[in-house]
Amino acid sequence: MKQTKVSGQWDQGNNHVNVQLTLILFEEDSKFFVYTPSLDLSGYGESEDEARKSFAETLDAFLQYTANKKTLPKVLTRLGWNVKSRKRIKSPALVDMVNNNEYLAEIFEEKQYKKVHETVKMPVFA
Repeated sequence: MKQTKVSGQWDQGNNHVNVQLTLILFEEDSKFFVYTPSLDLSGYGESEDEARKSFAETLDAFLQYTANKKTLPKVLTRLGWNVKSRKRIKSPALVDMVNNNEYLAEIFEEKQYKKVHETVKMPVFA
């Protein structure tokens, strides 16, 4: 099966930074899911490809909304990101996310999953 790359498409010209996200892919009740605990976002579909496309749409909407509302730094901080400056942001460690996220812990404990890393573009914020 050809894998669709996940990509945050929204940016304003060159005003973006590349961020690596951990994606957790799993199947439940004959549906495929893509979940990133660092942003607490997911997508789903009838196949892994559909789930990745759904996730990319969710990610795009999240980035556009938070950038337009100028809430991206606040949201990232609330999600455990270290936001030092507009170009120095770091997602929380996976082990910390597992300890603080019951849904992620449940996935790791009860489901067959695949963990991948994808680089996405996030808008630079003021």
